[in-house]
Amino acid sequence: MVDLLQSIVTNIRSLAPFPQVATTVLDITARPDVTSQQLIEVIQTDPGLTGKVLKLCNSAYYGFQREIASLEEAGTMLGARTLTSLVLPSCASNYFQETRPASDRQNGSAWQDAVTTAIASRLVASTTGRVDPERAYTAGLLLNVGELILDRHYRRGLDQVEHQVQQGSPRILAEKAILGVSHAEIGARLATRWMLPQVLIDTIRCHHAPERATQDPSLTTAVHLAEALALHTQASELDQEDRINSPFPVSEFAWQHADMLPQDLLKLRSRLTTELTLIEDQLAA
Repeated sequence: MVDLLQSIVTNIRSLAPFPQVATTVLDITARPDVTSQQLIEVIQTDPGLTGKVLKLCNSAYYGFQREIASLEEAGTMLGARTLTSLVLPSCASNYFQETRPASDRQNGSAWQDAVTTAIASRLVASTTGRVDPERAYTAGLLLNVGELILDRHYRRGLDQVEHQVQQGSPRILAEKAILGVSHAEIGARLATRWMLPQVLIDTIRCHHAPERATQDPSLTTAVHLAEALALHTQASELDQEDRINSPFPVSEFAWQHADMLPQDLLKLRSRLTTELTLIEDQLAA
């Protein structure tokens, strides 16, 4: 078990670093007085990223009546926080698109799952009013980066985990029993390797146990509930029961901290489905 954990850590170290422009953008947006112009000065140093951001600005999701032809226009129309939520998908997509789906429990690619969770996180944050929706989007997008490591290097172990889950074991417990570590902890170590902000590292580490979050429990709670909503939506498109269909148990702390009930979360499903039909450009970022 120790050898496996050491192997996981070694593979994390060998993975290419997160793009510098993305980590710089995250550092800048952590400031309460961040401006769009500060972000633009960073984004425009990368021509490829600039093109991707402008493409997303002109997608059906935002529905502007005229074409956005410059980052300055984008910053004026969208603001700094939303501009950040366009940069991250453009930088992160390659890491997800190179992997296969983590397991049969998810439909579509790992990247589609990540964007679905990000959109759900934005919706939950907007509903509770306790977390910045764009920060929640960023956290939701990167929530399961630990699965990238498992999917690339430990497929046999994941198959064993899946077998345990089919036998009724909670997925997190199965991961710890078979791999010696959960995908949440692996993700936190990868986020540390990428030098992401501490609040994101803590959220990734604790997203299945938001009561353990030390940096921003409200953010961790929002993405915890959002992942449940995303997985429920993917697995139960025709299920109308007032019950969350997710392989991960939803924390009682999360319901209380967010002041939500399962039916409140389920009410967001139709909005999530609607938004997912408008994000083709984000999925192709």
